[in-house]
Amino acid sequence: MAENRFGLKRRPFSPLPDTEFYYPATQHETALAHLLRGIADDEGVLVLTGVPGAGKTLLGYVLLERLGDTVVSAFLTTSHLADRAALLQAILFDLGLPYDGTEQTLRLRLTEQLLKTCADKKRTVIVIDEAHHLSADLLEELRLLANLEAGGGKAVQFVLLAQPSILATLGHSALSSLQQRITVRATIAALDVEEAFDYLLHQVRLAGGKPEKIFEETALEVIARGSHGIPRCLNQAARQALLLAEEGELTKVDAEAALEGLSLLGLSDEEAGVHEEPTPDGEGPHPHIQKFIRTA
Repeated sequence: MAENRFGLKRRPFSPLPDTEFYYPATQHETALAHLLRGIADDEGVLVLTGVPGAGKTLLGYVLLERLGDTVVSAFLTTSHLADRAALLQAILFDLGLPYDGTEQTLRLRLTEQLLKTCADKKRTVIVIDEAHHLSADLLEELRLLANLEAGGGKAVQFVLLAQPSILATLGHSALSSLQQRITVRATIAALDVEEAFDYLLHQVRLAGGKPEKIFEETALEVIARGSHGIPRCLNQAARQALLLAEEGELTKVDAEAALEGLSLLGLSDEEAGVHEEPTPDGEGPHPHIQKFIRTA
């Protein structure tokens, strides 16, 4: 295994959202702060948008982790739901409640539970991933549920994790009432090259490795640039490069392995090359990258 060859205690660059490997990028922490503030302010529906692979799902898990046992929570990993009954069933199932019956039975059961939890001085927070797949009708159901109150506070709050296309859906005239109520709209995008480089160092360190003993500096910059700052692509490209280095029995992941890893993922282009802006002495990697190398 690549982990054994390079002295890693566990696998870095996981394909699954793992809060232990969360990288606190500036924009991610800003978005998280907006969501936490919105929940504290009793906002009914909150929206987090971002391009595919930017880390929305992971941020949703981090959000619930930071809320801790102060809330009752559910995390819907799919929003491919046929109708309102399917939406209510999915919520009830994730809350550990019976999910059989007619649509009205389901709604009454959920409403009763939400009001009971609220009366017990606890809020319910439901995170819905891939929320851009929700139809206008399902979004309207969420609005109605978000209107529930007990004891002077919201009985339930929804956090929608979605691609930017959800904004077009929310713009429909039928959802004008919902749109007016969404005051928290956070967004995350790709990391810039400096944070992408630091992201890679962060993953290796958390896996118990020393970046300077596993990756050549140029390899890290190739991956940071070639993956365009998308965390999912950074993970995939770095993982591929690590496996290629293992297969080639290299002592370190070099730029060639990094470029081949990008190519296998269809990410190879001119931006993957090491940046050629001169450093003060005319040699070495981009000066903005050097500060991360020195702290690696």
